[in-house]
Amino acid sequence: MASILSVYDEGSVVDTQLIGAKGFSVLVEADGKRVLFDTGLRDRYLMHNMEHLEIDPESIDAVVISQACPDNCRAINGLLEARTSPVDVYAPAGLYSKKSGFMSFQVGLSDENRPKATLHDIDGWLEVVPGVLVSPQIDGESFLVVRGKQTAVVSGRGVNGPGPQLSAFRSKFGFDVKTYVGAVLLEKRKKTVAEQYALEFESYGCTDLHLNHCTGRDGMTNLRAHFGLKGVDDFYAGMMLEL
Repeated sequence: MASILSVYDEGSVVDTQLIGAKGFSVLVEADGKRVLFDTGLRDRYLMHNMEHLEIDPESIDAVVISQACPDNCRAINGLLEARTSPVDVYAPAGLYSKKSGFMSFQVGLSDENRPKATLHDIDGWLEVVPGVLVSPQIDGESFLVVRGKQTAVVSGRGVNGPGPQLSAFRSKFGFDVKTYVGAVLLEKRKKTVAEQYALEFESYGCTDLHLNHCTGRDGMTNLRAHFGLKGVDDFYAGMMLEL
């Protein structure tokens, strides 16, 4: 069994104390290990939601950062500050180096928190923990593959739609994945782009969609016009998918 819990998103489950705010982060649990995929934008919102979801920062076995977008990676300092022990951090090469750190990208590690991050460059397919793999950088971002009784692709942005990620999955594993969790960038994009992405999902046999973040409200509506209400689920902060 494996599970994916939305920790940070623009939407949050109603009647909870969870905060909805711009950004993306999910907690993946597989084989008794916990992987935080992306951290969201702001420290205080990440830590607030982790507290109310009863996620102990020390219980995180690894952090994977998908890309340089601050929405996905800037709140890492909040997580590290709350820890006493170092944690493995998988990230694009140079993302958290001092040269390309806080002043230029506003995503850098503070001097105080840097020793708590054991940095690993994402330079190819890597198994982070058993059942959780991270892809190489594709169009400037990496995605996760989570294997439980089912398999899912988890995306933090999907800047060029689902096609590049689903194609990379097919090339790596030799079959198509049905379940896609996270984002495709449809916010402020035209309905024709949503239709193109819907056709890409279908062409790769991926029809179990749990979407959030920069998919946007209109993007969700336009995808549902193609797949129907039951084909596209919201994945707000506090929602969990079991695989």
